[in-house]
Amino acid sequence: MKLEIKNVTKNFGTVRALNNVSMEFETSHIYALLGRNGAGKSTLMNIISQRIFQTSGEILLDGQIIKSDELLSNIYLMSETSFNGNRKVKDLFKIAKIFDEEFDVEYAFTLAKDFKLDTNQKIAKLSTGYSTIFKVIMGICSSCKFVMFDEPILGLDANHRNAFYKMLLSRFAEKQDEVCYIISTHLIDEVSSLIERAIIIKEGSVIVQGDVDELLKNSLSVKGLKADVERATEDCRILGTDTVGSETTSIVVGDVKPDDGVQVSSVDLQTLFIELTNEGGF
Repeated sequence: MKLEIKNVTKNFGTVRALNNVSMEFETSHIYALLGRNGAGKSTLMNIISQRIFQTSGEILLDGQIIKSDELLSNIYLMSETSFNGNRKVKDLFKIAKIFDEEFDVEYAFTLAKDFKLDTNQKIAKLSTGYSTIFKVIMGICSSCKFVMFDEPILGLDANHRNAFYKMLLSRFAEKQDEVCYIISTHLIDEVSSLIERAIIIKEGSVIVQGDVDELLKNSLSVKGLKADVERATEDCRILGTDTVGSETTSIVVGDVKPDDGVQVSSVDLQTLFIELTNEGGF
């Protein structure tokens, strides 16, 4: 199944939050939707889930514009939006089953036990971390084909974050052909081993999207004396340069010329993201 975002623009008065954004998501993949604060990630996910509507452009599911509840039922957004705070966790698990016949209630209670989430607790009484855990469980146990996680590790300690990553991978392995996970987070290093494809948004526009391995294969760190680095990278696109004392390091995309005076190494996704989204980085 394919979810297509075509030429989506969103204006809030005179402010343009999204500018002609296009991308695709397919089941059997885990994506990262990355961007600095205010880049437009949450706006885009709210548009996809029809919590708000775009100014122009289209959202399609397998070629059909999402107009019916049947099509929309394939999309779930886990975000900061609150559930009924007076309801207990266990009650909301059971209510979810009413609206989603394939909601996995048994697995929801199993995960709650694993995470030590008190299902007798009211939602309004949950800490930030346990509120996040509850919302993550609701997404993981839904039958939706496209599950979007907006800051899914907010308030979680290191142990709970690690447990979330393991749970996500386990569930994905189980339902791989039937589900697509889209993760928006600032902890890029932690999710980089999970994701296959990345989309980076800057100031409301998509600046990079594609297979993570391909993106990183063409991105390099070149270190050495300034003149040597400049000579080795003269045919490259320079994303960022930092000089400390006599040593210069440039993050580049392209073919580095052989030069014994420089050290060339690969970069990680977080480094690439930082350089691309810095002022003047793209």
